[in-house]
Amino acid sequence: MKKLTWVKARTTCATTALVLPLAVAACTPANQNPATTPSAPDSVYQAAGNAPTWHLTLAHNTLTFKQAGSPESVSTVTTPHTQDTTRVYEAQDLRAEITAKPCTDTLSGQQFSETVRVTMHNQTFKGCGGDPVGPASLYNTKWRVTALNGTALAAGQHAPNTAIQDMAPTLDINATGKISGSDGCNRYADGLEFSPNGTVKPSAQSGVSTLMACIGPNAAIAQKFNDLKQDVTHWHMQGETLVLTTKDNRTLTLRPVL
Repeated sequence: MKKLTWVKARTTCATTALVLPLAVAACTPANQNPATTPSAPDSVYQAAGNAPTWHLTLAHNTLTFKQAGSPESVSTVTTPHTQDTTRVYEAQDLRAEITAKPCTDTLSGQQFSETVRVTMHNQTFKGCGGDPVGPASLYNTKWRVTALNGTALAAGQHAPNTAIQDMAPTLDINATGKISGSDGCNRYADGLEFSPNGTVKPSAQSGVSTLMACIGPNAAIAQKFNDLKQDVTHWHMQGETLVLTTKDNRTLTLRPVL
């Protein structure tokens, strides 16, 4: 989800031109600021919520609202403005309020940078929007490898499943920073310890692993993963993505398993 950019500018009772080719002929209250909407072809703001399931997009000055079991609503934004940390987009029978406050999806547990409130026909929908946010701590988290030193793994995009042929490696970090998981063929434990300051060091106990036979593409993936894993020295977050780096700047890229 791409986060909107916006510009603060005090207004008075007059025709107000926004940064986009949108003019609002209205009197904007003194305690409000105009808010912009995405204009580039790939600038689409998205938000969603549950119970009931709904999805909102904001692009090209248009709000599109979808609710499970109901017709799609498409409306042109007429009075965008900001109030403190909240961006407000009003259209006919539809109002979206986007607040810079962290939000956790009630089904997936994924955190996002903004809280979204949508009102339509006197019914209110609450959910999350903006950029995905990584966990506050790596401790007690689970990860799945999506790329080995820049080479993407298609299997890293679906849930772990030992029954399939192309299982991607996994990495679980416990409450003390120690690791376990699967290299795609065999289970492993210990070997590394993650610190809160972004460093990774060998653990006091050397790593152990099961010794099942591994053939085909999985064997090559497992070997490359283990070679990279044993050389990891640092970690950092890129949004919700965990990036592990070695002393010679090779990388392991992982996504959270929720």
